[in-house]
Amino acid sequence: MPAIVNPPAAPPRPTSRNRERQRSSQRRSAAKTSDASLQTRTLTHQHQALMRMLPAGLGVVLIATLIVTAIAPGLLGDELLYGWLAATASLTLPPSYAWWRWKRQSRPKAPTRRQLLWTALSAGLLGLVWISAPAAMFNQATPAQQGMLASTMLSLLCAGGIVLAAVPPAAAAWLGSLSLGLLYALARSSSLSSYSVVQWLLYLGVAGLGSMAWQRALQARANAEARAEHQNQLISLLLRDFEDHGSDVLWEIDAKGRLIHVSKRLADALRSDIDSLNGRNLRSLLTELQRGLADNERESANTLYERLTEGQPFRDVLLPLVVKGQSRWWSVTAKPLLDERGSPIGWRGVARDVTQSRQADRRLAWLAHFDTLTSLNNRAHFRVLLEQALQPMQGRDAQGAVLCLDLDNFKSVNDTLGHATGDALLIEIARRLKAAVAKTDVVARLGGDEFAVLLRHFNDEESISQVCDRIIATLQEPCQAGGASVQVRTSIGIARFTLDGSTVDEVMQNADLALYDAKAHAPGGARFFATRMGETVRRRLVLERDLREAMTRGQLSLHFQPKVDLRSWEIQGFEALLRWKHPEHGDIPPNEFIPVAEESGLILPMGEWALMEACRQAATWPLPLHVAVNISPVQVMTQDLPQTVLRALQASHLPAERLELEITESVFINESRGTVERLHALRRLGVQIALDDFGTGYSSLAYLRRFPFDTLKIDRAFVRELLVSRDARSIVRNILALAKSLRMTTVAEGVEEPAQVNVLEAEGCDLVQGYFVARPLPADQVVAFVEQWFDRDRPQPPRDFQLGSTEMADFRASMPMVVH
Repeated sequence: MPAIVNPPAAPPRPTSRNRERQRSSQRRSAAKTSDASLQTRTLTHQHQALMRMLPAGLGVVLIATLIVTAIAPGLLGDELLYGWLAATASLTLPPSYAWWRWKRQSRPKAPTRRQLLWTALSAGLLGLVWISAPAAMFNQATPAQQGMLASTMLSLLCAGGIVLAAVPPAAAAWLGSLSLGLLYALARSSSLSSYSVVQWLLYLGVAGLGSMAWQRALQARANAEARAEHQNQLISLLLRDFEDHGSDVLWEIDAKGRLIHVSKRLADALRSDIDSLNGRNLRSLLTELQRGLADNERESANTLYERLTEGQPFRDVLLPLVVKGQSRWWSVTAKPLLDERGSPIGWRGVARDVTQSRQADRRLAWLAHFDTLTSLNNRAHFRVLLEQALQPMQGRDAQGAVLCLDLDNFKSVNDTLGHATGDALLIEIARRLKAAVAKTDVVARLGGDEFAVLLRHFNDEESISQVCDRIIATLQEPCQAGGASVQVRTSIGIARFTLDGSTVDEVMQNADLALYDAKAHAPGGARFFATRMGETVRRRLVLERDLREAMTRGQLSLHFQPKVDLRSWEIQGFEALLRWKHPEHGDIPPNEFIPVAEESGLILPMGEWALMEACRQAATWPLPLHVAVNISPVQVMTQDLPQTVLRALQASHLPAERLELEITESVFINESRGTVERLHALRRLGVQIALDDFGTGYSSLAYLRRFPFDTLKIDRAFVRELLVSRDARSIVRNILALAKSLRMTTVAEGVEEPAQVNVLEAEGCDLVQGYFVARPLPADQVVAFVEQWFDRDRPQPPRDFQLGSTEMADFRASMPMVVH
């Protein structure tokens, strides 16, 4: 086997030609090494096959020798016979000794080619010596004796060919030497016939073909073992690399559930040593690691045991553990190990530490249920709890009430004292509301300065009035917020169930109607819902009628709010916002007429017009800026939305990549079978898809799994709290990290202060949008705004600016006591 010469310790820098020569030389050396290894393996198999068959071959020689010896008297002199027997015995001693030594070796060594060559020479010499006596006797023997001798020689010919088939040179030497003697005997015999020659050729051919077939089989076996060994080495390398660099942990148990082959990574993950884990029962180990957990969390271990009992592969079984006092979450995947008969002999799998993602999921799940500023239930969760309260209990109608309230003149507090003071006021109001109601009741912040209370166990007027009086009295006391004393007044609207409604929408709508009535007729007081308050519904019908006329009379228009790239500080595009200027009532806010349009079906022609107009306007802009258009859930549910978008692009000649469609999470609340299919159809057109108001819905993460969005828009509620709440910054940071991992662009809405821009840029946000950049612009002012933007400098943080680090609980605890 050629030796591989190591390069010198400090070789000169090779040229590209020299490097190619080195690679070629290395490949040739590797090929030679591989061939030599395969040759050695083949020789080993040949030698072992020969040794296994050698006793049988020597036995056949002994039997043949005895037959010849029995026939020899009268045909061969005694001296020649004894000499022949001595020579034959001496030639069989070396292979017998070699076989004895081979049997005593625990690990037989591979023979050399020289040793196999000596084997061939020994076989040829033994064949010549043995055949000499039968050949010399053949002519003087009787026909019966000749037949016996011929059959003995032919039998020995075939037996030797089979025994020596593993070593073709030895088989050839044996067959050749016996053939020469046999031909010599037949040639001297007067009874030579073509039948004898044909028989001999047949035996010789069978023996030769058998030897060749056996050689090919040994070669194939050597090749298969070499490939298997190479694969095992590769698997070992991959497993070692997986153990050294992978994030998963390998584990294995036997049929009795005991850990075996414990790796260092597994021992490190469990803060233990390998010796104490090897042979440890998995069930007892998990019982120890789950000690102190809640019952519902310990059920996960039972789930794992059930999967192991079923005997089927499983994936991602979550296991909560406590490792040295630290809470961890593992995701376990495994498959059963079977023996050659298909019987289970254990399990092998991997475990991944998913603690960080689990904590992030819990944080985002909390975000989906609770308000980040006040830690109260949010609107979505409040609706879920109200729906549960509306379910009949034990054959009786559900009883309870919903109180809707908001703060009078809260906007003036934000405008005069700042948003930080306004946020501190909301936190204090939330604290007082929770203190004014029973622990079994639910307090929620619906948004802005709107709050709601769910009374679960009574709906009589007297009890509800007492709760309302207590709330009003509690809130009448001045609040200390941000160093200022703020006088608060609230109005309350009350809807009882099932008296004023049996569904969530009915109860909430009627509570809102009662609140509007209280603000209009009894500010600072409470009002129960009455049927007369349905006049508000009639006003809504009037609004719907006027909205239909607005579309035909051209009262609708689009304004465009810019988005700025934080890296380049350049305008990346605009969001198209629908506006309605009523001839009598002036500007109607979108949050008032958009819901009317959705409920009446007007949103479809209105949305199509807005899409066509936005694409037409964007096509006239001098720069290839993007335009974002809000799409209502009602539009998404229609079958022809992709065709509508395609028509708008074709009519305006706007490239598809410049159009972005913004949808909200409510698209998925009443998701139909074709909703996601239509979103994919839009994606195939080349347009971008954005998820608006991320984090304010009930199950934001589920939406990201159903459809791969291009853009994630961070709701303005998080941006507003960015400077005063460490929790808000943590949530925004997690959202940005989630978007980055999913390769999504992020847009922060509602940016109003330079410091917010600096914080968002530091956290890795891509784009910002809000009043700090610009209010929504009429279409004819977009081009001028873009031209003037180049002169606008990037904002700098205020001098001595520091981010607030107050958490919600600490903030409430630090509020001064109210002096009566």
